[in-house]
Amino acid sequence: MTFGQKLKEIRKRFGLSQEQLAEIMNVSRQAITKWENDNGLPDISNLQELSKVFGVTIDYLLDNDNQLPALKMKKKLDKAKYKNRLNMNLQVLKDYFPKPYEIYVLSRFKKFNVLESAIDTFSEIYPLSLADSFSDLSSYYLIKKEGLKFLVNIKNYMLEVIELPFDINEKKFVYGKNIFINTARLDLEKVK
Repeated sequence: MTFGQKLKEIRKRFGLSQEQLAEIMNVSRQAITKWENDNGLPDISNLQELSKVFGVTIDYLLDNDNQLPALKMKKKLDKAKYKNRLNMNLQVLKDYFPKPYEIYVLSRFKKFNVLESAIDTFSEIYPLSLADSFSDLSSYYLIKKEGLKFLVNIKNYMLEVIELPFDINEKKFVYGKNIFINTARLDLEKVK
């Protein structure tokens, strides 16, 4: 798989248009088209940015390996654009995941090991689950579109998108050291 084919596949798996990827990368749409058509390669600074944004190594991007791993994307959000922190999450979701994306609000709980579960159960004063809830106050969402599923986290002006396996249980699933429970569908058209 060439660099251009990989870039196009990554872009499509995230449901991004060439314009959206160009905005994320701070380059022109024509640059994205040129790279995807293998008519040139990005310079080292753009390769580093692609590597950082999608959580893959530069070696992986340039290697002719055919397998794409589960993808991750990180994007620093513009503080000037999202200065109203009360509406920030909704505005970010509207900007990055417009219809036909389906958006679900998730509750996050730490997945405890046996010892932690016992301590949490018998601790009346300060349960571990309470401490964990205050340690991560960021917002989590399940985003779906055409068979693709993403775990989205918005925290401290950072958008993180993680591609999930297509067969994951949408009601309740484990990712990393966390349990996520689907609490409600979010209809952005009804939210002001």
